[in-house]
Amino acid sequence: MGQIGWNVEGQWFNNFVYEKIGKDPTIITAMLICSAAATTIAMFVFGTLSDRTGKRRTLINVGYIIWGILTIAYGFTEFLGKELYSAACICGVLGDMLVSFFGSMGADSGFGAWTTDIMTENTRGQIGGIIAVVCVLGTIAGSVLGSLLVGKDNNYMRLFTVIGSILILFGIISTFLFSKKDDVEPSVRGSFGKQFFSIFHFKKLLSSKELLLVYIATAIYFTGFDTYFTY
Repeated sequence: MGQIGWNVEGQWFNNFVYEKIGKDPTIITAMLICSAAATTIAMFVFGTLSDRTGKRRTLINVGYIIWGILTIAYGFTEFLGKELYSAACICGVLGDMLVSFFGSMGADSGFGAWTTDIMTENTRGQIGGIIAVVCVLGTIAGSVLGSLLVGKDNNYMRLFTVIGSILILFGIISTFLFSKKDDVEPSVRGSFGKQFFSIFHFKKLLSSKELLLVYIATAIYFTGFDTYFTY
């Protein structure tokens, strides 16, 4: 569901803006820049927070519920109409930022960290493979389901309501599926600020040449992917 949620944010929000607000690629560009910044900040902030508390499950529960609510709310920007074009553009960009921020809280800092926690030397290939397949299936499902829900009448509100509601539902269900056994030992290293900024120890990164190459390759790949996927 997280992958379908990202598909709606990454693919259908852009189509929605073109259809309902204005065919102006600069709006899409602003959305892309701001949502990328929001996602990155959320991962750093909530990633540090979840390390310090050890409670990934709380981020998943709360993050998915808020993510779903904001996905539904995003559809209401179309009712601003052409008369309030500037306001609609601003709401489109800010709404996308908020969806990305809380989506990252639930999916990246919560679920992504949790899957890493449960991996062992014997299972990480299997779990990694499952996650990779789910990413592809989520993209396909989001594209097909999105086109069916939008339909010939361009009813984006229907799409956002259905997907948003399912995200909320999964957030609620996850509160019962996760328990204290899913928590990890809290890792508190000084103040929150000190632990947060420890992310930016570039000397340590530069000393890990293999890891650095993986990061560079990943950055190049996703720069291309996010450009083609969005535009």
